[in-house]
Amino acid sequence: MTLLFAIAALTAIGAAVPPLLIRRGRDRLAAEILARGGPGPALLTPADRCAGRFRRVPGVAGMDREAITFESRLEGPTVMALSRLRRVSSGNRMASGRRLLRAEVLTLLDTEGRTLELLMPRASVYQWRQHLGAWAARQKAAAPSGAGETGGL
Repeated sequence: MTLLFAIAALTAIGAAVPPLLIRRGRDRLAAEILARGGPGPALLTPADRCAGRFRRVPGVAGMDREAITFESRLEGPTVMALSRLRRVSSGNRMASGRRLLRAEVLTLLDTEGRTLELLMPRASVYQWRQHLGAWAARQKAAAPSGAGETGGL
């Protein structure tokens, strides 16, 4: 009986400790990003970069006026310039077909065909939609009045 209790306790600890360590690592990385010189990012959220159907790289996604950046302690930063952004989509289904239950995926496609899939909580995806929508509105307002019109609907 004591052995079963010990196994159950070790299993519970083993399931609780890795997410805690990942969260603390993300918090430290975000603090380092905010402590850097210069203007800070307009948006900074915890995110996982999708590296395969079930493989995720934990890190932090940020957006400033020029680019979207994903930084992690496990790999170099991934930068996607906003000027080269072609399509943005979000939802609960990844490009691989995997369906998500408690998170959403933000998919960014640039003009070169590179795709960046970021897994994050639903509240974070909502904030990303708001910031990217505001950026798109600024781009549309800055464009000449005749550019981009489709001829009327």
